[in-house]
Amino acid sequence: MIYDVRFVFIFSMIVYLANGVTIGSGDTVPNSLLAFNFLENHTFHLDIFRDSYLCKENYGNCYFFAEGINGHLSSTYPIGAAIITFPLYLIFYAYLKLQDIFYSTSIDLTSVTFEVQRLFYEKLAATISTSFTVAIFYLSARLKFNRFISLVSTFVFAFATNTWTTASQGLWQHGIANLTLISTIFYLLKANRASKKSQYIWLLFAGIACGLLPGIRPTSLLYVIAVIIYSVFTYKSKSIFLLTGLISALPSIVWNLYYFGNLRGGYSQMFPESPYLFTINHFLVAFSGTLFSPSRGLIIFSPIILLSLPGAYLLLKFRYRKDENLIGCLTIAATILVSSYFFYKVWWAGHSYGPRFMTDIMPVYCYLINYFLAVNIDKLIELKKILSIKLIILTSLIVFSTFNQFVGAFGAKPGYLWNGIPMNVDFNNYRLWSFRDNQIERNAKAVYYNIIKLPVEDYSYIQGLGGIVEDIVDEKGKSTNSLISVKPGMQKKLIAQLKNTGTSTWFGYQYALRKGEVRLRGNLYDSDNQKINELRFYVSGKVRKNESTHAIGLVNFPKKSGKYKLIFDFISEEIIDFPNNQENSPYILDVNVGNVDDTDSQSLIPKTFLQEIKVLDTIETFKTNSVEKIPVLVKNESNFMWSNAGRNPTNFSYHWLDSNGNLIVFEGERTPLPFELLPGESAAINAIIKTPPQPGKYSLILTMVNEHVAWFNDKQAPSPKFDVIVKSSP
Repeated sequence: MIYDVRFVFIFSMIVYLANGVTIGSGDTVPNSLLAFNFLENHTFHLDIFRDSYLCKENYGNCYFFAEGINGHLSSTYPIGAAIITFPLYLIFYAYLKLQDIFYSTSIDLTSVTFEVQRLFYEKLAATISTSFTVAIFYLSARLKFNRFISLVSTFVFAFATNTWTTASQGLWQHGIANLTLISTIFYLLKANRASKKSQYIWLLFAGIACGLLPGIRPTSLLYVIAVIIYSVFTYKSKSIFLLTGLISALPSIVWNLYYFGNLRGGYSQMFPESPYLFTINHFLVAFSGTLFSPSRGLIIFSPIILLSLPGAYLLLKFRYRKDENLIGCLTIAATILVSSYFFYKVWWAGHSYGPRFMTDIMPVYCYLINYFLAVNIDKLIELKKILSIKLIILTSLIVFSTFNQFVGAFGAKPGYLWNGIPMNVDFNNYRLWSFRDNQIERNAKAVYYNIIKLPVEDYSYIQGLGGIVEDIVDEKGKSTNSLISVKPGMQKKLIAQLKNTGTSTWFGYQYALRKGEVRLRGNLYDSDNQKINELRFYVSGKVRKNESTHAIGLVNFPKKSGKYKLIFDFISEEIIDFPNNQENSPYILDVNVGNVDDTDSQSLIPKTFLQEIKVLDTIETFKTNSVEKIPVLVKNESNFMWSNAGRNPTNFSYHWLDSNGNLIVFEGERTPLPFELLPGESAAINAIIKTPPQPGKYSLILTMVNEHVAWFNDKQAPSPKFDVIVKSSP
């Protein structure tokens, strides 16, 4: 069997690495840096990344980093993945240091030049850990089932589910959580077969693996509860060994308490309000979307998982056996986990390929498939019914599920951007329900046209490119008539009506070519004819000579008022601009931002001073003459941008009142915003509060202040007020 395990591990590694793609995500940034940062800079704090390329590339919106209550930058996401992969990163770091010695290079984690290495080692860590997961899954299956059935179920787990396109491609929490979950299952299955003496060891190992789960992915706490219930009822007093192993949860608990003062960790800042929505309407949308959406549905992407249902039914027949009790408890936990996403606000899991959240249930549901195979495959082989309906259905489900994952992995380079092209799916959820240009189709086209090359680089094709912009309209189809007036900092969707006037056919975004796609380019110029921005409008469809189509684009208009020009022309992306001739002349859209006759960008409308301030920690007792830092979430509810620089920045501040309501400190310390906030945007800050010098009972009023203009609480903006006891310093 050891040869089978080696084969499974090596084969998985080869397949997972074969696409040659590194799929970066902001969600995985901290866990790809924590080990490197500790080894290179000897600290767990991530402060050096505040002004790094990671934040600049995200325009200051480093949602994956969070301000701790101790004033240090930390990971928004749980650190369990970094703990588990630390041995791998130790090897990676040693290799980098050897490179330093032999090639006189240096490691600069904050430099954009390190990004290629960060992504490479993240992919490698994800691939190795997921290959281990697959190998342990096979070992777990072999403890109960024959070689053929175990290989089939392992193949399904490894290549017919999001184990391939999610877990093996980046350090999302899902992959590492699955490693610890399947390890827990393996150890408990071994405990069920062990002698009394070695049984204790297997239970301890199971507890250690199980204890790591919540620190990797908090929702995996459901599995921890299931394992505890199973072990207590099955092993009774012996379960103390498993419970002892749960001490492995301690590092993650200490981390969350140290940086955030609570067990939720960085999620307490990311989700100050509940991420769940308990309404019938949302349930119906999330339920149908999670299971059947063309671009996220579990049954659409991995229909093979349907065989876990008869597997679960067969499991009930053996429910009085130890192994089946274990799998049964975990099945209940996995089903509750799936059901919880029917109430999750962002049920589609943001920018991902397929049902990313469903990766968490695959070790359990795929193990259930073993029971179905054990009953059906063996009978079919015995009866030599190679062409039976059941076998044809089984093969078809495996092939289709594997195909979906294959195109997800190999179509990722050009096709992964389905989530953002032509419009961000997070703000345009209707795209999740579109059968035309769904995610599987886009990625399949990306694979196909990477093999079957379209003639977009041929000289004759390039010379035949031509097109005109007939009109630019807004979302309601109203023509702009070459002039548009917008508020400063406004974001607006525009639609360009186009016509192909050339002899060459256009290929739009649905073809997932990237290189050679026809797109409408927009260059934004200020009144001094200085270029300040470049954007893309995504052309739709396959457009032949004299045919019309449209292109969609999202324009972020300048925050400074004035007169601008948005000049449109056509390009064959990454190849060439359309040949410059009379027919291909640029289309000019005049843009009025704010009141161009007034230097104050907000003078068009009166300012409304509105704010939302949420304190993320308790404020009850302070010491005299101390400087406190408290985590606060501020939201711009005003009708103007909150600037963090210039003559009139908007800062966080406060007032102190004594027990009689007398104002004793008006000009509180200022805490600047980390970046500019447009109306509706939020930011997490560590608010600086300086306490009064005398002990006593006080009232603390929190408010924003538009410097040299107004205090928000003076403008009747809702301002939190807290009763605080200030005690003498020792």
